[in-house]
Amino acid sequence: MSQTFSEMAKDHLHEVQRDVIMLPLNHDSQMEISQPYGEIKDWKKGEVEAIPGKTMPHFQFVERDYTQIYDKFITLGPNVGTGKVGAHGTQFSVAEEYEEMKAINGIYEDDSIKNGMPIMENERQAANAILHISSATNGKVAVRAWEVAEDATGMKLSHLAKPREAERITFQSITAQPREVIPTPVFTGSNTDGKRYSPFTTNIEHLVPFRTLTGRQHFYIDHEMFLQYGEALPVYKPTLPPQVFAPRDKEIVETPDTIVLRYLTPHGKWNIHSMYQDNQHMLTLFRGGPNVWINHEDAEAGKIKDNDWLEVYNRNGVVTARAVVSHRMPKGTMYMYHAQDRHINVPGTSITGTRGGSHNAPTKIHVKPTQMVGGYAQLSYGFNYYGPIGNQRDLYVAVRKLNEVNWLED
Repeated sequence: MSQTFSEMAKDHLHEVQRDVIMLPLNHDSQMEISQPYGEIKDWKKGEVEAIPGKTMPHFQFVERDYTQIYDKFITLGPNVGTGKVGAHGTQFSVAEEYEEMKAINGIYEDDSIKNGMPIMENERQAANAILHISSATNGKVAVRAWEVAEDATGMKLSHLAKPREAERITFQSITAQPREVIPTPVFTGSNTDGKRYSPFTTNIEHLVPFRTLTGRQHFYIDHEMFLQYGEALPVYKPTLPPQVFAPRDKEIVETPDTIVLRYLTPHGKWNIHSMYQDNQHMLTLFRGGPNVWINHEDAEAGKIKDNDWLEVYNRNGVVTARAVVSHRMPKGTMYMYHAQDRHINVPGTSITGTRGGSHNAPTKIHVKPTQMVGGYAQLSYGFNYYGPIGNQRDLYVAVRKLNEVNWLED
């Protein structure tokens, strides 16, 4: 697709495009302390001067040559070798590993933008590039990353990875058998000396400061928006009533056996994010297809038995899955463990006439205001960590037994 796009761009987008993009006040940058008192002042209302990167987003010019998308897509770019990589406040050089990748994957020799750079034409080459520059899979990089953390914290830390400095986890080795990752400062846990991974181990046992305003854990947040919403301290807020979002939410109960439950999508019981459930091992572990967990009393109210096929739906969408009836489930709440993405054995639904959806089908995206705070230490934006997200907890679903299981095989 990227190759076709680049070819089309030669006719339609052949000129280099210049875009102005906005960048948030990012965590682990100088911008994270740009609004130090937890006050909300709006430059549009004249309450404060409009200063990019301080009282408003930072702006940056970006040049885009769409004719080179494909060449960049199949190449490990030069910034890996000249800049730094990492996450969570730890950034380190992998210039040495970048040069090694040229020998491992080979380099391009042509007159294009990718000349002299490591090849990443297929999935195996991309995986090996990631594994070779990661501090969790390359022991030498791990030690280097811990040394950077030592300079930042003043604590002795490199010994956490030193015994595994010579290790290199490759695509071939992880397909032969599972491998235990190497301790890295990018994450707060440490599996040194055979310990099981547990978050904040390095903070508690090795006195690495937390990435907060004070370097400690915070139970109280003195920010104006948190105070306004009554969330300066941890607080319980019950799930909103079913009818709060739209009138149609009142119409989902259509049959006497339909029950209404809270709907949660926690981390997978048998897998992690990137792990599909359609391999033999996963299918052997549990049910061989999508499933939802339901309390035994709720199941009785809906005349549902263990392993029955269910329709789980609301105005957002519908999913079909087998029932797992368990007394361990809280009454009134249904789980569908997430990332059952590559479904097999999914029948049709009577509502849409097509196959039932995924765990996200009934969920709704809406923004929580406190997650829009920026420029205030740990409340600053971090991709996939802190910022406007899909809050998929304040919703209900109607649940009913699928009376006729239609596999749509005609």
